[in-house]
Amino acid sequence: MQDADLASAAEELYALSPGDFTAARDERVAQARTSGNRDLARAIGALRRPTVSAWLVNQLVRESGDQVGELLALGESLRQAQQDLAGEQVRELSVQRRRLVAALVAEAKRLAERDGRAVGLQVEREVEATLQAALADADAAAAVRAGCLASPLSYAGLGIGDEAGAVSWQRAPAREKSPDGDKAKRAPAKRKAPARERASGRRPGETPEERAARLAAEEAERKARQAEAEAERRAAKIAEAEQAIRRATDAVAAAEADLTGAEAKFTGARAAQESARQQVERLDKELSLAIAAESEANRAARDAQRGKEAAVRAANEARRRLARAQAASDRLS
Repeated sequence: MQDADLASAAEELYALSPGDFTAARDERVAQARTSGNRDLARAIGALRRPTVSAWLVNQLVRESGDQVGELLALGESLRQAQQDLAGEQVRELSVQRRRLVAALVAEAKRLAERDGRAVGLQVEREVEATLQAALADADAAAAVRAGCLASPLSYAGLGIGDEAGAVSWQRAPAREKSPDGDKAKRAPAKRKAPARERASGRRPGETPEERAARLAAEEAERKARQAEAEAERRAAKIAEAEQAIRRATDAVAAAEADLTGAEAKFTGARAAQESARQQVERLDKELSLAIAAESEANRAARDAQRGKEAAVRAANEARRRLARAQAASDRLS
């Protein structure tokens, strides 16, 4: 198995959104098996899908590499200043650290929004913790720089480990060459003492007073970092509460606007109802008058009919009388 092949696969996969990771990884595994490279297939298959926070840090490395590089360089300077007990420099670098971390967290949220993801407080804290770990520990910085994190990092003064598989893949350092051009055999790596042991142990040429001063400065810096982290967490909670208040205020304003519109519609409907009622009353009155007029007209028509019938009878009787009178006159002449 070639490291370059695994590196290419890891860099491609960890650039993807977490939702696309598994299918793409399985496809790369199948390709490696088809080509007969079973070791590569197993290595790619072992790559774990990143959490949202780890994915965001990986994207920061890819899309905001300059800022991430500035942060990691600042971490080196900060660690050196702490080792040198340069208190003033530590304070100045701490200000830069807060600014850079805040800017990168904001950029991570922007990247998440661009991908259609809502960043909760927990994810935001994990991104920040990973960046803080990269500032405090060289191994964490290397893991972040690789851009292939599977889960967030954290640092508690004892360095970081990969027991939880936080670093899914990281390129191995290149072997050094001997002066004659042949590859030298890699010497066994020396165990790196834990950070707490390195901090508490006396350094070469250090007097007890210098050691006490250094430990006091380191303890003060640790407490300052804790207080700073607590203040930032409290500020994040306050910001979240303020955002919730703004959302609730907007919801109340929208509801009040809807209520105003509904009340206006209700008032208009009541006015239309009252107008219709009045019109119905008016039409009822007019109908009553029309019915009465019709009844009166019917009575007048019946009376007129009876009068007409009586006139017809009288006219017929008069015609009969006239006929009898003419007949009698004719007989006499």
